[in-house]
Amino acid sequence: MRARRGRLLAAGALALGVLLADGRLGADTSHGSIPERVALDNEAVKVTVLTMAPGSSSGIHINAEPEMAIVTEGELTLVTRNGRQVYKPGTVVWLPPMTGHEARNESKRPVKLYALGLKRCE
Repeated sequence: MRARRGRLLAAGALALGVLLADGRLGADTSHGSIPERVALDNEAVKVTVLTMAPGSSSGIHINAEPEMAIVTEGELTLVTRNGRQVYKPGTVVWLPPMTGHEARNESKRPVKLYALGLKRCE
């Protein structure tokens, strides 16, 4: 357990470095209606920069691994079985594994966020 925690902390520190560099080393991998750019993808974490246009939605989905998001611009609306919550810039969102959710931009301005998909470290 201690080794896993250490690897997650190392992955988090690495992800923070990428965030501070604004993902300048990542490749552009836009998909669907929400442009995204993978800033880092290794065995521990995948960091994706997403820009959501006004009125866009991720659709309801479930991630097998835990996910964290950091909102940097605009207001992100997140809908889960626990309800609907709006997150402003500077807010960090935590989603445990297997949490069904939908990310929406219900505002008139773009939303930019960093999504960190934490992978299993064996």
